[in-house]
Amino acid sequence: MRVAVVQTQWVDDHEEGLRNAYQAIEDVCGGGDIDLVCFPEFLLGPPWYMPGQDGLKGRTDTPIPGPVVDGFQSLARELRTHILLGSLVEDLQDGMYRNTSLLIGRQGAIVGRAVKAHAFGNEMVVCRQADSLGVLTTEFGRIGIAVCSDFWMPEVIRLLALAGARTIFVPGGTLGQNQPLMVNALRTAAYLNDVNIVYASSVGVVRGKRGDRLVEIHFAGTSLVARPAGVIAQAGSDKPETLVVDIDEPAPGDGRRWQQLRRPAAYRTLLTPYVGADRDLAAELRDSLTSGDGPDRSRPVPAPSAHEGTRP
Repeated sequence: MRVAVVQTQWVDDHEEGLRNAYQAIEDVCGGGDIDLVCFPEFLLGPPWYMPGQDGLKGRTDTPIPGPVVDGFQSLARELRTHILLGSLVEDLQDGMYRNTSLLIGRQGAIVGRAVKAHAFGNEMVVCRQADSLGVLTTEFGRIGIAVCSDFWMPEVIRLLALAGARTIFVPGGTLGQNQPLMVNALRTAAYLNDVNIVYASSVGVVRGKRGDRLVEIHFAGTSLVARPAGVIAQAGSDKPETLVVDIDEPAPGDGRRWQQLRRPAAYRTLLTPYVGADRDLAAELRDSLTSGDGPDRSRPVPAPSAHEGTRP
């Protein structure tokens, strides 16, 4: 499987972001036979529920199917390639949304989807989460998709591997403060689960205001492809870039041995309700945002100034 991992930078105009995505697909597919093009999470730009991005409501969210997806389906059909739309803010038309990753096949049909199962930050308030995870059967074998923070739950990658996935795609966004940890975690997950991991990230800085605070999100790229034996390709951290990598299903290795040694009966407590099961996390998040110290993907700027707040 020849995979193109497109590392993108969000732009303010989502139409421009859409054109950039089209162009990236055409450019990379024009240079050789590409089986699958993979994008990061939120390929159209920042979701409107991030700090300072509320003006994008109705622009970066989209129904599925819909005109945005139609365009990518036409492009996949024309170029005879698969396109993994890292994720879109799916408008469910009932006031709620989902963070949805779509796999479009060579014929232009939607051949798979994965909905983020572990909401992060404001997603807890506006997004419905998936209640289950599954693998997709493709011409490349069985694959899995873990949308961004789903990767950070070790159970997700392990579950997909146990279900037969040999390559797991992770559309995400490396936060600057997590960059070294992210690379190590991806590499370790590939080894422990005996799978390939294809990770796509954004780069650049997004700024916005929450109340009287200026917040910044620094994305550090570092898109990569890891096999159980290690990282075989890695992008830089400061600019858009595309990796083209040939990958085969991994041969059975140490990770398979660890899986065979598992003792599920000893892990029964994992099946009990999670620690937040009896709490209203969305309400707690609203309260924490009101108080100004809530969790978010962003980090507060220590000393906001009028000058910083007016940067484009």
